[in-house]
Amino acid sequence: MKFDIEINNQEKCSLAKKYFDDVASKTIKLSRIKFSGKISISLAIVSEREIKRINRIYRKKNKVTDILSFSEYPQKKEKDIFCELIVCLAYVKKSSEIDKISLKKEMAYVVSHGILHCIGFGHSKKMYEIQDEVCKKYR
Repeated sequence: MKFDIEINNQEKCSLAKKYFDDVASKTIKLSRIKFSGKISISLAIVSEREIKRINRIYRKKNKVTDILSFSEYPQKKEKDIFCELIVCLAYVKKSSEIDKISLKKEMAYVVSHGILHCIGFGHSKKMYEIQDEVCKKYR
């Protein structure tokens, strides 16, 4: 499955594009989705204020969250998917500190989660297994 990722790093996250490419590639591969189209991923790394604003507008929840994902999953597998991920860097950093894990590992978990939603996964054992596998290489 082909994909490309574009990053809008508003919060100056130190993680490189290659890192996000690797997380996306592994997530898509482990999903085992048979798909002939292309996935275009737009990843915005934003402030708490911005994600709260977006969450309030689109989900009617007036709170900060780690990630928001938006996609129209096509009914036909030959169509392209556009996936928009919005990540709150401060939230992810706080979560990594609370859980005593690296920022790389927490971010991989969050971004993988968003991508899986975009390609049709709901919260499930399989979804969490994929996320855990993606995160294994990050300490």
